[in-house]
Order: sequence, then C-alpha cells, then structure tokens
Amino acid sequence: MENREVLQSIMAAFQKKASVLLAEKKAERAKIGILDNGLFVYYFEGEQVCKGCSAAKTPDGRTIDTRCAEMVSWEIFSCEGKRTGIRTLYRKEELWLKQELTVYDNGAAAVQIFLHDESGRTETRYLAPFITPYPDGEGKELFLSLDQKMLIVPYDNDMWSRYESAVPACGRQSCDVTAIYDECSMEGLVIGALNFDVWKNAICWAAHDARSLIAYCGAADAGTHDSCPHGIVSGEWVASAPFVFFWSPDIRDGMEQYGDMCAAQIPARPWKNGGVPFGWNSYSALALGLTLLHWREAGDFMRGELPDYCGEDGVTYVNLDGAFGLDQEEIRRTIERLHGRGQKAGWYASPCNWFEAGRDMPIGYFASADEALSEEMNTKIGELFLRDERGSVMPAADGTVPLDVTHPMWEKMARAMIRRLTGLGIDYLKLDFLSHGSVEGAHYRKGYTGRMALNLAYRILSEEIDAAKRDIFVSLSIAPLFPYFLGNARRSCCDTFGHHEDVRYVLNALNFAWWTNGRIYRFNDPDHVPLYLSAVDGRCATAEAEARSRYYASAISGTVMMLSDNYGPEGDPEVIRMSRARAKKFADDAKVNAIARLGKAFVPVELKDGTTPFYTLSHEGTHYAAVFNFTAERRTLSFLAERGRLPAKGTFCDIHGGQKTSYDQVISVELEGWDAVILEIGGNDERD
Repeated sequence: MENREVLQSIMAAFQKKASVLLAEKKAERAKIGILDNGLFVYYFEGEQVCKGCSAAKTPDGRTIDTRCAEMVSWEIFSCEGKRTGIRTLYRKEELWLKQELTVYDNGAAAVQIFLHDESGRTETRYLAPFITPYPDGEGKELFLSLDQKMLIVPYDNDMWSRYESAVPACGRQSCDVTAIYDECSMEGLVIGALNFDVWKNAICWAAHDARSLIAYCGAADAGTHDSCPHGIVSGEWVASAPFVFFWSPDIRDGMEQYGDMCAAQIPARPWKNGGVPFGWNSYSALALGLTLLHWREAGDFMRGELPDYCGEDGVTYVNLDGAFGLDQEEIRRTIERLHGRGQKAGWYASPCNWFEAGRDMPIGYFASADEALSEEMNTKIGELFLRDERGSVMPAADGTVPLDVTHPMWEKMARAMIRRLTGLGIDYLKLDFLSHGSVEGAHYRKGYTGRMALNLAYRILSEEIDAAKRDIFVSLSIAPLFPYFLGNARRSCCDTFGHHEDVRYVLNALNFAWWTNGRIYRFNDPDHVPLYLSAVDGRCATAEAEARSRYYASAISGTVMMLSDNYGPEGDPEVIRMSRARAKKFADDAKVNAIARLGKAFVPVELKDGTTPFYTLSHEGTHYAAVFNFTAERRTLSFLAERGRLPAKGTFCDIHGGQKTSYDQVISVELEGWDAVILEIGGNDERD
C-alpha cells in the first residue's frame, strides 16, 4: 500500500463511524437505544446523556467487546417492576456476550451482561457491563469538561480511607458506586452496581482510553486489601452484577435514589426497637485498660447524672469493646444488673480475622465454657488462616490475618462465638474487621470469590444473631459499604477521637455518604465520641470547642451516639473529673439530643473538594443547619440558603435560643476556632 493510501486509512480510523439506531425503548422519563456499531444510547427527558458499550475477558486473555464483535440478534423483552428492555447478543469467535439493557420509569437505566465460552466451561474474572467511549459531543457537555468531578467511594472504612471529589485521572477508581458531576450545578450521572453477592465492583477512569469510564466486576487491588487477583467465576453463562445509571439534576437526589434502588433489591436489616441507640463504648476511654468496675461506673454515671442522654425509650447501652480476659460470670451478673434497672449491654466481636501470634490458640477460646470442651473446638485458629494458591498465608491487613470464612470449622467457631455472647444477654453487638472476610484467596469452598465468602459469613452471623429471638442492635465497625444486610448500622469512618481533625474526618463521611442513612443502613454510626481524653490516640486532651463540634458532628450523622471517656472509678482523678464534666455539659444537651433522636442524616450543602462545613435538614416543617469552623481562628462562615434547600428568606437562631437573625438568600454565622453551631431556621417561603 502506498503512503497516501496508508494515511487515508489512518485518517478514516479517526473519523466518526456512521451508526444506525436499531431499536429503542421508552419509559416515563428516559429512553435507551441500541446502535449497529455496538454502542447503546441513554436519554433523559428527551436529551441524549451518554453512549456505552460492554466487554468481557477470559483468564487466558481472550476478549469480546460489543464495538468489535458481530451483533447476532436483538429483541425487546419485559422485566419485573416498572421497566422494559432490549436484549442483544454478540459473538466473537468462541465467545458470546449477551447484553440486557433496561429502562425504569424513574429515569434510570441498567445494563447487565452474560458471558458464554463455546470452547468449554465459561470462566472469567472480568466483566465490564458499562464502558463509555470518548465523548462525541452528542451527549451531555459535562463529559467534555476538564472540571468534571468523580465521587470516589472507598471499598471500606479501614485505615482512615476517605471519600473524595476528584478530577478525572487514569486509573482512579470508586468502589461499587460513583457520580460524575459538576460541583457548581450539582447535575451529573450516577453509576452503581445493584448486586453484591458475587463480584467486587468498581467504576474507574480507563488507563488507556482518554475520558473513558469503565464500570466493571472483578476489582481486587490494594484498595480492597487484596494481593491475589479477583476470584474466577465460572458456569455455562456467567453474569455480571447489574449496573444502574441515570442522570440527576442534583446528584444529592441522585445518590439518595441509588440508595433507594439498592434497598428495593435488599432491604436494610430491620430494627424493631426503632430508636437511635445512646450509650457508652469502652474502647477510646480505656482501650485494653478496661475493668468491669469501669463498665459498671459508666452505666451508673449515665443513668444517674445524664438524664437526657438516652434513647426515646429512656434506655442507654453500656458497651464493652475489645474486652479480653474478663470474668464471664461477673459479666453475666453485670448484664443482669443493667437489665434490672432498664439499661442494656453491648459487646464486641471480630470473627473474620486473628493475630499471627495467636495462631496456636484453639477456636474453643471463642466459645462458651460448655462448647469449648468439644473435641472439634481444639482446632487451632491458624488452620483457618486464608491462603493463596501456593499455600502461603495471606498477608496481614491492618495488623491481623484474614480467616477463611468458607471453612466449616470457621462456621463452627463463628456460631459458637455469637452464641456465647447472646447467651450472656447482650443487646448490642459491634462486629469488627469484617473486610478480612472478603479477601481473595484459595478458599476452602472452591470457586468462591471474596465477596461470595463475605456474603456467606454475613448469612451465618445473621442466622446466629436472629436465633437469639430478641432485638439485638448490630453495628458493623470496619466493614465494606456493601453488602449491608447484616448491620442495623455501619461505622461511617475508622477510629475517630475528639480533635478537630477527627471532626472533619467524621464529616467527610457525612458529606459524601449521608445517603446510606435510612436506606441501606437504618443508621450511620459516627463512631464513639470522646469529649475529653482518649486512651488510644496518644494526643492531648480535647479543647472545649472541639468537644462541642465532635458531639454535634455525631448528632447530625443520623446516627448512633456512644460516649467514650473514663468516668471512673479507677484512673487519673483529674481525667475522670473532666470527663464527667464534659459529658454533663455536652452529652446531656436536650436540644441536640432531640435532633440526634430523629435518626436522620443532615444533607451536605456542597459536594466539592475536601469537606463542607455546612449541612442542613428539613424535618416535618422544621429546618436546621449545622455549621463547623475547620480553622483555629475566629471566622465568618456563609452559605446560600437555596443551596442548602432552605427558605430563601427568614430568620435563624441557635437551637438553644437567643437572638433571631434575619437573612436574605445568605445564612452567615461567626464562630470561634474549631467551634460549631446548630441553627433552627424560620423561613418566609416554607419548603420541605
């Protein structure tokens, strides 16, 4: 071929390929269509949003991409619920890819793919249902912007990972769900998985195609604590998780819509009691220095000196956390004493991990005295360590080794562990280090992925908790965001203490994950609240303004309220005195506690880089705003009322009373360094 012909061929490759619309399906607000070039198109309220395609790969490196494969057939099909769809079949050599596109009346669309290999049993560890090609200008202008942002959702809450609002960057990844949005207008595209049974899902910016997003199944990297690749999934036809995607004029509404769609698939764990738990957690207060005297004193202090610090039913929880080696019979008697005076008791368990140094301990250590006597309980816990294909023990994550939760002896150990705790009469169970149960490896149950293993563990734990036949509050501590059916609450962040950076850290999770509250979890858990001095974090005492901010941050998180200071009787007398004084000043605040008891997360005013200092809530015609000063200096902080979905004009005042201040469009307050305020808003143009 002459040079001129070569150049013409190269130029032709860069030209836009003409495409023909083969089929389309409409719903009330959205429409999907398929083109003859392997792409599909999504429209919202009559306007094209984006195009997409699908791809898959086998472990031996063979790939199929709808843009390059032969389209064999397509058909219209009906689905359950208010949705309809188009099913398309593609082929490339021995690989077949079935693509199912559906559209909902609420404006959303979804795509799921299925891979079949004619050459033998189908195996894959990578399915990509939704890939956006380089934007061609026919869709939303947002996707051409250098300022578009991606919501980065971490896989779990371990090791102080944070949510981010990030500009496009090759390989940047969000786990299970994301939003691509304009942080000024707030409009954008939400993309998220709707199933968490088999695959670890992610959405990333492509490493090799500019401006291309890939929503895929098969994530396994440092962000998921994996050193092995994602487990292979096999079968006749291997299905991806379905991914939903939809345009939202305000992605705050969009993320809430996504949470609602998840909950419609699998509801949150029911909480029959209904109310927000208030109580005390021992970890930050005392760490491993806890004694039963501390436990009892904390219960006495809350009951006797914090009359307004309680749930709607007047109950407080007194929770042991990481309490090892304490006398079981004394614990039982203490729980009976707490129950006898109307309080409840909580405990801690971490069934999915253990310390390398304790590998020779028998699993009977976790069982009751009677169960520990059985021969099988002599199994050493090291025999349950998860291993890779070469037989090597998986590396420790956050200091402890993952256990193989598919091993039959793990199930016996886990069930015995939960039975021992429920047998003591506990009412609250904090389950920690659950991410370890989802690590990829050579599981006892062949063909299990990490997420399949975690789902199995969650079902076993849930069955055993439910077998107690009473209302036990389950809070997941370190755990992936998905799946969620085990927990009434999930800790929204890792260990948090009482300083200003802890306040920002708690609010980072509220800022970008408020939408999980009341949808996939009944409550968001902002972790224990030290108001004076933590025995864990090694820093100095918390300043008074920091303490107020820390308490307010928990109250608006929608929420679990757990104090964590040393109230005696053992320890430094000054620390005990100040801890009690701080609790009386902030934790017995009737106005703040009334807001916390609503169990509703405040909504961020902004979704920008960092963490916003502004949050609002409208509840039964009453409007609130919470404002935080993230600096050491006295500052004036202002936000647009409309941005916070508040009346454009009105008055505001501190919830504790005082002078009302009029405002017009802008709400502005002056705060001392590190301080915070919760305002009640009275508007002239009420809107909820």
